[in-house]
Amino acid sequence: MNPFFSINFPFIIRFYFSFSKGFNTVITRIVFLFIIPFQYTYAQNINEVDALFEKYNNSDTPGIAVSVIKDNEVVYQKGFGMANLEYGIPISTKTKFHVASLSKQFTAFMTLKLEDEGLLSIYDDVRTYIPELPDYGKKITINHLLTHSSGIRDQWRLLEMAGWRLDDVIKTEQIFRLIINQKELNFSPGESFSYSNSGYTLLAIIIERLTKMSLATYAKHSIFEPLQMNDSFFYDDHEEMVTNRAYSYKTESGRLKKSNLNFATVGPTSLFTTIEDMNKWALNFKNLTIGNERIFKSMNEKAQKNDGAVSSYAKGQFIASHYGYENIYHSGSDAGYRSYFVRFPSLGYQFILFANASYVNSSKETFQLVNYYLKDKKPKNKTKDTKDQTFQYDEDLFIKLSNAKLKKFEGTYFNRETKNYTEVKLENDTLYLKGSVLSETLKLYPVGNSNFKVKGSNYDISVNFRENDHKEPVLEIRIPDIMWYWNMKVDKVNPSNYLGSYYNDELKTQYELVEKENELYLTHQELDDIKITQINEAYFSSDNRNFSNMRFKRNDSGKAIQFSVSNDGVKNITFSRQ
Repeated sequence: MNPFFSINFPFIIRFYFSFSKGFNTVITRIVFLFIIPFQYTYAQNINEVDALFEKYNNSDTPGIAVSVIKDNEVVYQKGFGMANLEYGIPISTKTKFHVASLSKQFTAFMTLKLEDEGLLSIYDDVRTYIPELPDYGKKITINHLLTHSSGIRDQWRLLEMAGWRLDDVIKTEQIFRLIINQKELNFSPGESFSYSNSGYTLLAIIIERLTKMSLATYAKHSIFEPLQMNDSFFYDDHEEMVTNRAYSYKTESGRLKKSNLNFATVGPTSLFTTIEDMNKWALNFKNLTIGNERIFKSMNEKAQKNDGAVSSYAKGQFIASHYGYENIYHSGSDAGYRSYFVRFPSLGYQFILFANASYVNSSKETFQLVNYYLKDKKPKNKTKDTKDQTFQYDEDLFIKLSNAKLKKFEGTYFNRETKNYTEVKLENDTLYLKGSVLSETLKLYPVGNSNFKVKGSNYDISVNFRENDHKEPVLEIRIPDIMWYWNMKVDKVNPSNYLGSYYNDELKTQYELVEKENELYLTHQELDDIKITQINEAYFSSDNRNFSNMRFKRNDSGKAIQFSVSNDGVKNITFSRQ
């Protein structure tokens, strides 16, 4: 629980008096005068940093471990809270954490190391090494896997939709079977960016096939042993015992509960490490005990899409800016584990945070630390005119619409991102927008047959009524460079035409769409019931992240024959009615 470095103040006092008896010199007194303020300032800084995380410094809650590196030195590291609540074991800088997606930069490094040794090229076709992967008609390269631009559907979304719980025992071979059973991609390789854990599972398989070792063994030989990261390993056996580990927790209804994790899969996740070991990995970006400039230059290069647009993702890392300084970072989140690692290469600072509670916001907590150490780098606020300036329109822009034309826009509109409803009402010859994402009632002034503006705001707010690609009426609310929301008009129909069984062959799973107490539910034999809401005759939504966007296809008689699902990791996977 102690900081990495601390000056023994009582020892200095004793040393001064014993030393000065024999050498009562001016130099001795000058040195002492310099040590006193240094000790005070250092202790003050440590106390201020400790205070940032005081809320975790309890014997009855999970907690965090953090460290700060400046140039080539660890200037702060400490643990707060408990690693194991049942046995009262505190977190220290030697506590082993599952760091989730921080694992990806290690997998990326091993892949690039094999390229540097001439065993592969990142522009090779993945099917050269994994012929089991379907031929989607377009080349998927190793680089696409590294940069989340392959279009391959995400394994966690696939598993959950197939009926798995993420606290089930999940092995690489089970994930692999699911990946290679997918008949479509989310998009053409290199066309877009979509975070896909599947890509890093495939990278792990490529590494294992080329090295003839498990990923855990190869990581041990190529990374952990050379860097003396003696408490780090890839966890590929869910029954393996791990000494001095942090256990995973969550809160439900205000109560702390265990959040179980039984992964036996590696590549995108499952690295166990400590703060002290992670410091060694961080220092290697400069020291190059392992790797070389070519490898790390490639790791840090932003991905480029087919159209030349540059992504914020590099390889196993994101690139961003804070206070005008480039930073390279990644976070991790599995069960109750949270992690964050951010580097500021031009400033020489690196910050690491591990946590074992799902309610910890790892980014927010890490940037408390960042902002403390970089407070002198924060841009000075420019003097602004604090007077609110209302956005002005030319009055010639506005037109008059009849009530008959305005009436057709009335109705309830659903925002599929926020899951909120907006009401459009005609009152006293004027159209009003109520309950929008702007959290106020807006009076709409027509500037076209279906286009409106909002007067009296500091912003240029446009409200447009139009049709989407499916010829469905939508409401668009737009503020240039700030927000752009689409809201679908609610038009419910008799749900009986949708009830029944739906099967997907890629997932080998079936759902029942049933009605209970006038509500619609998707049911699955392995999962809790999923409540879904009908928005119109084709579009349904849910608070469940896997079934948040559902689109039904109906036959000529109006009976549903299939529905497709899209979410943050899977696009247009289809369930057919049985």
